[in-house]
Amino acid sequence: METKQPFKALSKICLNNWHYIDRKILTLNEGINFFTGHSGSGKSTVIDALQIVLYANTDGRRFFNKAAADDSDRTLIEYLRGMVNISENNESQYLRNHNFSSTIVLELEQTNTHEKQCVGVVFDVETATNEIGRLFFWHTGGLLENGYRADKRCLTTGEIREYLQRVFPPEQHYCGPSNERFRRQLYDIYLGGLDMEKFPRLFKRAIPFRMNIKLEDFVKEYICMEQDIHIEDLQESVMQYGRMRNKIEETLEEIRRLKEIRESYGQYRERRRDAESCTYQIDKLEMLQLRAKIQELSDKIGGREEEISRQETMQRRREEDAARIQKEYEDVLLRISNSGYSGLETELLSVNEALERLGSSKVKWEQTAVRLRDWSGCDAAPNQVLWDIEKFGKGNITEGELERLKESLAALREELEEERRETDSRLRKIKKEEHEAREELKELRQGRKAYPKELEEARYELRNRLHERCGKFVNVQILADLLDIRDERWHNAVEGYLGNNKLLLVVEPQYAKAAMDIYQELDKKKFFRAAVLDTEKVLEEEHPVRPGALAGEVIAREAHVKAYIDFFLGNVMKCESVEELRRCRVGVTPDCVLYHSYRLQHMNPENYTRRAYIGETSMRQRIRQLDEKCRALQEERMPLQEMLEQFRKIGQYEGLLQPVSEYMEWLDDVGKIPGKERQKKQLTEKMRTLREESVSAWEGEKLELMRRQEEKKMQIRTAQEEIWKNKEFISKCKSDSLEMHAQLADRERYFKEDAEFEELFAQFMEGRRTVNYDYLRRQRLGDRAPLEEKKERAYQELVDIRSSYTQRYPNRTFSASIKDNVPYDRLLESLECDDLEGYKEAAREQARSAVEHFKDDFIFKIRSAIREAYQRKDELNRIISRLDFGKDKYQFVITKNKGPDGKYYRMFMDDSLKINPSQLSQAMENQLNMFTMEHEDQYGEMMNELINIFIPPENATREELEEAKKNMDKYADYRTYLSFDMQQIVQGEKDMTIGLSKMIKKNSGGEGQNPLYVALLASFAQVYRINLSPKIHRNPTIRLVVLDEAFSKMDAEKVASCISLIRGLGFQAIISATNDKIQNYLENVDKTFVYANPNKKHISIQEFERTEFGELVEAE
Repeated sequence: METKQPFKALSKICLNNWHYIDRKILTLNEGINFFTGHSGSGKSTVIDALQIVLYANTDGRRFFNKAAADDSDRTLIEYLRGMVNISENNESQYLRNHNFSSTIVLELEQTNTHEKQCVGVVFDVETATNEIGRLFFWHTGGLLENGYRADKRCLTTGEIREYLQRVFPPEQHYCGPSNERFRRQLYDIYLGGLDMEKFPRLFKRAIPFRMNIKLEDFVKEYICMEQDIHIEDLQESVMQYGRMRNKIEETLEEIRRLKEIRESYGQYRERRRDAESCTYQIDKLEMLQLRAKIQELSDKIGGREEEISRQETMQRRREEDAARIQKEYEDVLLRISNSGYSGLETELLSVNEALERLGSSKVKWEQTAVRLRDWSGCDAAPNQVLWDIEKFGKGNITEGELERLKESLAALREELEEERRETDSRLRKIKKEEHEAREELKELRQGRKAYPKELEEARYELRNRLHERCGKFVNVQILADLLDIRDERWHNAVEGYLGNNKLLLVVEPQYAKAAMDIYQELDKKKFFRAAVLDTEKVLEEEHPVRPGALAGEVIAREAHVKAYIDFFLGNVMKCESVEELRRCRVGVTPDCVLYHSYRLQHMNPENYTRRAYIGETSMRQRIRQLDEKCRALQEERMPLQEMLEQFRKIGQYEGLLQPVSEYMEWLDDVGKIPGKERQKKQLTEKMRTLREESVSAWEGEKLELMRRQEEKKMQIRTAQEEIWKNKEFISKCKSDSLEMHAQLADRERYFKEDAEFEELFAQFMEGRRTVNYDYLRRQRLGDRAPLEEKKERAYQELVDIRSSYTQRYPNRTFSASIKDNVPYDRLLESLECDDLEGYKEAAREQARSAVEHFKDDFIFKIRSAIREAYQRKDELNRIISRLDFGKDKYQFVITKNKGPDGKYYRMFMDDSLKINPSQLSQAMENQLNMFTMEHEDQYGEMMNELINIFIPPENATREELEEAKKNMDKYADYRTYLSFDMQQIVQGEKDMTIGLSKMIKKNSGGEGQNPLYVALLASFAQVYRINLSPKIHRNPTIRLVVLDEAFSKMDAEKVASCISLIRGLGFQAIISATNDKIQNYLENVDKTFVYANPNKKHISIQEFERTEFGELVEAE
């Protein structure tokens, strides 16, 4: 049977920095390998890495994790960087956040010669941009001894390329970034010669094994594979005919398109001329308008200059009147001044300003007095301070008393601030103690001992590194968790004497050496408080325990823990008094008095109170202590908080922070207010008397003169503004005139007269009622937009037609946007010739040649391919008939097509067709003997029908030619004339067969899967070219079959039958399933790989050979 024939077995898989795997090498069996573990444990992670190399495909979106979900969108970068989470803002979080490299390598070993070769890929990842560089490679021999690593990291693409070129000769290695090139060499050479299309398609479909294809289509596609029916002559004849027809049609079509372009160009040229004429007229009107505006500005300048001369004469008269009124005003002011009234006004203004300043000081003094009264409610304020505050409020405080009050308040505030700081410090300390106590209490009530943080971190680090180094989970425990106390009376003594030793990290003796090596590598500053117990060494030696020793009070179930307790406490004697303590070298009492080295001392209470960790009693005792401590701390905290609030309020009291001199100035100002008010009253009375006597009349005259002054000033300003406006207007007109002269000169310089356009302009101006050039210009501007739009539309239509033409004929390198049509016109003239009829006649001759090729070659090749398919079917049926698949037997069935295409089947397979055209001699007498007369008579009409399908009619369109090409591909495939199915053989007194194409959907899940597995494995037999006859020599290929969750609906018996079928066909297999199905597989597989990913950040894989399966079952 095939199992003894050599093949290329997948012997090892090397992974570096792949998802949650940092570095791992898996060693596979040549037979059946079983991947198991919980869902999400990492089985698909390894299978997806395998697929990347076998397909030479780094995209992965079409096959990553497809066994778990059809819509899986896992990407290569997520595998490489190890994505662990997606945050709320949709940002990915990764394990690897610095630039790194990853490696996937497969080792292949030929089973007869044990020659090895490796194929793989290395990736360089830039984490800042998620850019990925890659390098595919192959080399002879097994995996590199360095595991493709150096200096505790993975080799980069450049390093691997350099290493291979340095170590291996050119014929023994290959490396390059190209998927396609590596894929061709992989399938053609490294894997033994596999079909580049069928192998990856079948391999991808097999892994998730969701048969979303009909059974009959599956058998057709993978059992009866497509053959290359060499009908090149027939195809060439038909294609030559098609090319000739296409050339004729394309020439006619090109001529039509060029004429269309010429016509479109004529329309564009006419629209362009209309638009240019309109633009010419607009330019002409703009120049006429500029000349008219220049003359208009000149006239305005003359008129404004005359107006300025008249206004300046009037201005001189108004200024003379203003001077006369000013002299009269000064005379009245002199009379009022001589009467003394002005002096009184000035003095009254000064008194009012002084009263406003003194009033401000009074307000400040009163507000300060109000704020000082707050101190009367402060118990810490001395009586002298309160008396001085009272005097301040009455306003009779002296400067010395104020100085004393200021100093007293400063001293009092400083004293209270000191008390506040002390109270705040005490409160923070109490809050911190209370928080720590409550956190520890929370941990204890949840059943967790509140071990120091650095101890827990050391324990976690040690456990992880042991797992990596040993390849399995190693439990790391704390000594206190492994102990208990017999008599609670000695509990505190044991806790106190052990001290920090009860926090030792403990592993089983066989891992002690590895644990200490790892501990030595840990951060010294961070983990110096943690310690590792050498359980291996302590267990090797004897440790006798003296009668009455403290070790007798400690319960330790593990032997290595008991050995350490005997060593540490075996010579510590239990004593009740000082006299007993003095009779021994080391002794303790129940109340934690220690005698050691001739020294008597009390043990540290922290070790048996706050840091008591042994047994449940210590936890309950500690909870009670913490409850009492929290209550006490809370009672101490509340009064302190109230005191702080009182200190905060006192801190806001008035503290007389200004200089004493400033306060005394305020008090002095308050005393001056009555005098200033009396002075104001006297001045007001004097001014009233003067007004009543004579000043009132002078004041009236002064106001009238002031009014007349303002009126004249307003007239002067208004007149001056008018003069300025006129001057500005003249200046602007001159500036505008200069600008218009420049514009006119510029336009005249670039304007080119055109006789035709001048005639059209003259016609436009004739009969116009107005010479308003601006109006006429706007009118033509309005006309130009539609004309330009028509021109642009015509131009765009021309460009579109030309673009369509150049896209259709890319060899024509004409510009689509040129403004003339010269190259298109020249090409049109060259294409318009009279030879097209000759081309058509040649095409008809070529069609007749194709008919002859059909008769001479095609029919016999289809007949041979159908017969070969029957032979392949019989050979596969012989194989699977000898294989056990439980109680079921299956066979493949091939018949003539049950659809419309089946009518051609008998024409190919009729026995009257006997002569192979390729075997005929070149003699004339044999050239007419291609078919017997019987076959010609019976199937002549059908042959003509098939020929007509292949050969289009003489006047065929391009679409009909394309349809002929499709039909040629379809009817050149021998499978078109066949139908495919599978049958289940029901054995009994008389064997019965059941067709499965329609029944398979009606069966249960397991029954429905059985024939699909038979078809699938038969497909792999075809792809891997497993020869049905051992006499046929072929190059060994791989025989790997990967099935993920393949047998989920089968019981143990069906699983055993499937695996037996895989063995019988000689495949190497990787079967993946969750560990709840492990019992269905263990008896039938050769090697088991157990996957675990407990923290979703690190995948561990343990390998079990068949001899170790008993250990695996016990673990489950």
